[in-house]
Amino acid sequence: MKAVILAAGKGERLRPLTDCKPKALLPVCNRPLLDYQIEMLRKHGIDEIAVVVGYLEKEIRRRYDLRFFRDERISGTASALYAARNFIDDEFILLYGDVFYDGSIEEVIERGNSMAAVSAEDVSRFGEVIFRDGRLAEIREKSGSGRGFINAGIYHLDPSILDFIERTDESSRGEFELTDSIKMMNSVKPISVVLLEGYWNDIGYPWDYIDVNMYMLDKIGFSVGENTEIWSNATIRKPAVIGSDCEIKNCVIEKSVIGNNCVVGEFSVVKRSVVMNNSNVPHLNYVADSVIAEGCNLGAGTKIANLRFDDANVRVTIKGKRVDSGKRKLGAFIGYNV
Repeated sequence: MKAVILAAGKGERLRPLTDCKPKALLPVCNRPLLDYQIEMLRKHGIDEIAVVVGYLEKEIRRRYDLRFFRDERISGTASALYAARNFIDDEFILLYGDVFYDGSIEEVIERGNSMAAVSAEDVSRFGEVIFRDGRLAEIREKSGSGRGFINAGIYHLDPSILDFIERTDESSRGEFELTDSIKMMNSVKPISVVLLEGYWNDIGYPWDYIDVNMYMLDKIGFSVGENTEIWSNATIRKPAVIGSDCEIKNCVIEKSVIGNNCVVGEFSVVKRSVVMNNSNVPHLNYVADSVIAEGCNLGAGTKIANLRFDDANVRVTIKGKRVDSGKRKLGAFIGYNV
C-alpha cells in the first residue's frame, strides 16, 4: 500500500516557528515531525511514500529519499492531495503533515474507505465528525463546541477521491477543502469512521508544539547527545532530552528539550520548554513554557514571564486575533536568529 503526506502549507498559525522551517520539519525531541510520520507508516508495512510539498520545499526534499509532488497553489488540503494524482493508482493512506500520532492505524488500513477520528473536549477548533453505526454521517467544519469527535487527519481512500476533488468548489475560507470532497464521496461510497486510541495532536499553534514535545519527553525519559559537556553542579530534572555538542553549565533544566550545539549558562533555569539548535541561554536566564527557535542568543539576565497576574488562561495574538491558549502558564515563542 502507498501513503501520501500533505506537507505543503505555510503553517501561519505557528509563526514565528515556521518563518524559516516548514512545519513538517519542526523538531520533536530533536527529530523532525515528518520522521515520526514516516516511521509510523513503515511500522505498518507502508514503504512507498509520497510527500506533497510547497512552502520551503527544498528543506524537505534535501532530507528525504521519497517521492515528492509540488502543490503549486497551496490552497487547501484537496488541492494538495490532487497534486499527487499521478502517484495514486490504488488504495492509499493519507496523512496531514501537521498531525502527530503515536498509536496504531491498523484498523484504518483494514477498513477500506475510512477516516480516523479522535475524542476532544472542545471541537470548536476542528472539524466535528458525526457518525452512526461506524459510518460517517456529517462533517461540521469548526461550527460546534463542547465535547465530541474530531477529524484526525488520517484517511484510507481509493483513487476515486480525485474525481470528487475535481468537483470541489472553493470554500468560504478561499481554500479547496478535502472534507468537502469527502462529503461528496460519502454520498456515493459510504466512509467508515475509525476511532484512534493512541496519543494524537494537531500541531496548529505553538503551544500544541510544546505539548507534543512534552509527550515525547515523558516517553523518552532522558537522553544526552555525543560531545555534550554537563558541568558538575548542573541540575537536570527528568525527563529531558539534550542534543550533541552542548555545554550545560551550572544551571537547572526541568522537563525540556535542548537542541544540538546549545549553551545553557550558569544560574539559568529552563522549564517545560524547547530550545532549538545553535541557541544560547546564557547566565541568569529564566525560560519557562516557551520555544526558542534556532540560532538565538538571549541576553544575560533574560526573564520570560509565563503566568498572568489574574491567573487566567494566557491569550496569544494569532493572525491578528486573540486566541485562548487554554494554558495558565505560557511564555514566549522566539523566532530564528534573534
